[in-house]
Amino acid sequence: MWLFCRSGFFSAVQHFENAEVIHVRARFEGDLERLCETHGVTADVKETPGNDYRFRMDFDRETWARIVSEEAEAIDYTNFKNAVHDGTVRDRAYMDCWAAMSSGQYRSSK
Repeated sequence: MWLFCRSGFFSAVQHFENAEVIHVRARFEGDLERLCETHGVTADVKETPGNDYRFRMDFDRETWARIVSEEAEAIDYTNFKNAVHDGTVRDRAYMDCWAAMSSGQYRSSK
């Protein structure tokens, strides 16, 4: 699952050794900490510079489900791009992703 929200961009997958754990990765420093602070979770972020996602941490499934639910409940904007636009590197990455998905809808028949 990819989650794009005000806290950042996250990739969440089942942990490869423990099916009860969700392994969440982030590309930008501070995103996981901000997500945890927003949702009252203690952050235990590991930095893995050699991996495709530089920052990562684990959540039990219940906590991750609560975080995702709270993110959905917190939506108070009518335009996500405007809500996250802040001129940072993450902002440019969000816009690049939006542009790729926008152009993709015209190239696909399904």
